[in-house]
Amino acid sequence: MRKFSIGLLSTLCAFALAPAALAQSAGDSNGQTTARALAGHYRLAGVMETASQLQLEADGSYRWMLIVGSLDLYSEGTWTLAGGQVILGPHRFGKDRPVFALGASYPWGREEADAAYASDTTRLHNRAKWQCAFLASGGYYQSSDDYAVPEELTPLQRFEAAVESERELRAAYEKAIAAYFARDMSDPDDNLEISARSARRDWGRAVALLAKSARAAGKTARYQPPSLPADCFFLSDYTPEYAGNESGPRIDWTEGVGIWVKRRERPNAHLNIDAEFTFADGSRATANSHELGFAFVPAADERQLKAIKLTLRHDGSEYSSRFDVAPDRNARVFEVKLDRRVLIKPPFEQLRLDIDGDRLVPADGSGGAYIRRD
Repeated sequence: MRKFSIGLLSTLCAFALAPAALAQSAGDSNGQTTARALAGHYRLAGVMETASQLQLEADGSYRWMLIVGSLDLYSEGTWTLAGGQVILGPHRFGKDRPVFALGASYPWGREEADAAYASDTTRLHNRAKWQCAFLASGGYYQSSDDYAVPEELTPLQRFEAAVESERELRAAYEKAIAAYFARDMSDPDDNLEISARSARRDWGRAVALLAKSARAAGKTARYQPPSLPADCFFLSDYTPEYAGNESGPRIDWTEGVGIWVKRRERPNAHLNIDAEFTFADGSRATANSHELGFAFVPAADERQLKAIKLTLRHDGSEYSSRFDVAPDRNARVFEVKLDRRVLIKPPFEQLRLDIDGDRLVPADGSGGAYIRRD
């Protein structure tokens, strides 16, 4: 079995559900007796290459899992008894159940600094891809080669023609950029993006031609790239003079505090987990785990961390936990453990099982039967 499958198998015995409503009303003593008699641990038998377990609790809660091939399914919620059937569902992961736990803490080191740099660079790249999409690879409009310099000209004439061509195409590029940034962001039409990308390509060709003709004429090729917002620097293939030292994230990632979601295995790195850090001086800072599962805020050693609040929004629900942190100058990064069951899509709205003696038989005719094992 795969690692994740084994984790699901152990889940049935490793976690306890919060009390739920009884399967039968308090006024039906015979119903309560029957429900308690059915409570127990069941395993699916009679279906090849399929592992399934069911835990029915006397308080009306259940846990169910099934593994077949590469498919892992899990559900938990409340069960009822009606018409000679056990009815599982609907699936419900209790919002009052913590999905986070803090693991080991350790000092801020080289690995954390590298992860902070990578995390912020990825974030800024993604923001640039959204705001400056015309700088990324994509479709172009066909264009003519009118800006090409005729070969019959002298080297100096070709250089002068290349200077004029670069100037004209740069102006066209700036015009296309202005139209792109003035566009209606809610409009799905990407014509302005393609126009700006096409203008950028044509201007780039003119720059290359200018450089070539300058070398032939013994001249210096001078040109100034169009001005772009700072967010575009991470996609730009040149470094504008006004960019200064903008070669990486504009923050200090050499020291800080942070969280790392499942640091070593990182199976949930794609989750957007919000982290709020509260410091002893009362100040607060927020960050998001984004793509790398690592969230941090710059913070010098003298800023003592006091508490961490973690929030996950998933499938229309919000799960949040707050952890007080004991004073410790060396505790700068905390591993975060996440209960992955909250991420599993409910496999069914209801699952009906016919009661056949001490067996529970799927009413949908899928085969097999759940045999009591305790």
